[in-house]
Amino acid sequence: MATEHYKAFIKEAFLDPIRSVLIVDDDYPTFDEVLAATIDPEGRLQTGTEKTWPKNQKRIANMIASFRTPGRPLLVDIHDGKNVTFGEEVALAAHLHQSDLLVIDFELDKAKPRDGIRAIEIIRRVSENNHFNLAVVHTVEDLNYVFHSVLAGLMNRSTNNLSADKISQTEELIEHLEDNEEGSRARLINTVTESQYFHFRKNPKTYLRDMYNGLEPYSHFKTYCDVAGVAKKHLPTILNYLLNEVEEKLSFWGNDSAPSNLEWSDNGIRWIRSDSLFVAFSDKLKEEDLLEAVLGALSEWSPQPARLFLAKIRSVMDEFGVLAQGDALEPKYALAYWYSRLLSADKQHQRWLISESVSRHSDQLLTSVLKRVDDFALRLIGAELENGNPIDICKERLKLDLADVEIIRKAEREHNSIVCSKQPDGWHLATGHVLKLNMEYWVCLSPMCDLVPHQMSDNLVRAFGERLPFTAVKLHAIPNGGVVNGVQTNRFIFLRIDGEVKAFGFNNPEFPDSSPYWQTLFAEKRGVFNENAFELKIRRTRKGSRGLVAKINDATIVSQLRYEYALNLMQKLSISTTRVGLDFAGA
Repeated sequence: MATEHYKAFIKEAFLDPIRSVLIVDDDYPTFDEVLAATIDPEGRLQTGTEKTWPKNQKRIANMIASFRTPGRPLLVDIHDGKNVTFGEEVALAAHLHQSDLLVIDFELDKAKPRDGIRAIEIIRRVSENNHFNLAVVHTVEDLNYVFHSVLAGLMNRSTNNLSADKISQTEELIEHLEDNEEGSRARLINTVTESQYFHFRKNPKTYLRDMYNGLEPYSHFKTYCDVAGVAKKHLPTILNYLLNEVEEKLSFWGNDSAPSNLEWSDNGIRWIRSDSLFVAFSDKLKEEDLLEAVLGALSEWSPQPARLFLAKIRSVMDEFGVLAQGDALEPKYALAYWYSRLLSADKQHQRWLISESVSRHSDQLLTSVLKRVDDFALRLIGAELENGNPIDICKERLKLDLADVEIIRKAEREHNSIVCSKQPDGWHLATGHVLKLNMEYWVCLSPMCDLVPHQMSDNLVRAFGERLPFTAVKLHAIPNGGVVNGVQTNRFIFLRIDGEVKAFGFNNPEFPDSSPYWQTLFAEKRGVFNENAFELKIRRTRKGSRGLVAKINDATIVSQLRYEYALNLMQKLSISTTRVGLDFAGA
């Protein structure tokens, strides 16, 4: 749960940028209905529909008015969900308006009580739409039921399936309990509900351990089984059987594209989030301020500071991007020169120039915008330090104890990997690219000007054809978990490869004064990568049985040093290869 000062920054990052609201509710009046409404001779409003909104005009008016206060005059639109069925019409409803906040009723078909499938289908579509990022389910139904229904609708079924034999054996065990005491089956089934099911989905690796220890939410199940005399070895099978029974009653996402990184609340204020969506829940009968309800849910989630920074960047770009764009467009002579180069370059050179031009434009745009984000960060840090010390604050915000030696070591290694390397980019071999070649790691340290495919000199083409020569240094892997001594000596780099941070030495880590092992390698096709992949073929000269042999091997670019770090290693390599040997004797 976020503290009050942190809650204010959550509001600034996530709610203050909201400009428009879309309400999807079959009880709300659409503009067409309001315009077509008439007054009968007895002074009653006639809408020509079966909607109940004329009886609840004040409640609906107050809710809409809450979005139009002087401090936040939002644009509000209403859709009644009447055309929402499955397939293309649902997709149409999800994209009917580009809105910053979606307010949706759970029960969009009053002919089917407690059926929220239409609302869930729209929320699914919203999760696939990058523009929609905030939603609140506004309902008169039981919030626990609605929360579990929406949550199931945003995930795939589990893979926790029992074999037919296991199911048969478990049913026999349960029938045996029923034979011993009538009603045992029903009581056992009641110990495992949606609460246990979603705990299992959130904690697939630890839920059985929690059950064995009698922890919540499995304490009732464990106690009942102990009293009934169920053998310990049967507990996992019975629990999984009952979890599958709960699963059969829920409706899940029907394909493989369910939202990624799904998280949800365990208790208290209900919320669900994925990489593209945040869903809050509100009770219509309480008539609460919906923006406050969303803020309460966001605060309960308590996004880490980095999320606030990124959200602030997005909102600042939306609000001030046009002004910043004006600054970026100011140097018109340079812009004309850059564009003429794009138009006149050959196809291969054009790709390089486009990448360079886009990078320059984005850098100019971000430079003026990020000043506002810096101010946001300064205010946040100042407020945080007034309410605690750095260790405790990080423990609260990121759930990591940086006083723990192992955690701080992992944090430092991850930090080092971010500051010295990045995900590879480009379309051809470049300075700082790290290659995986025959289970070895090599870093390309030729100057960038020597690696541009179209700039390969005629002399090199005559000598090597379409093979681009480049200098590469072999990296010395440090075993995982190994302590890196002398991390500040400019001899080490840290790379994230396959999701894991790995440390490497530029030379032999055991001998600080040793020379790096370097070699001239040759990249086929002038170093141009295979289409849609960071892969290329490398020709490498090695010792054979009768002399030197050149062999072609597949190589993959697995990481890339940031330019300043690549330049540092280039300088160290240059010093190593140009040192003067003096004819001194003695130690």
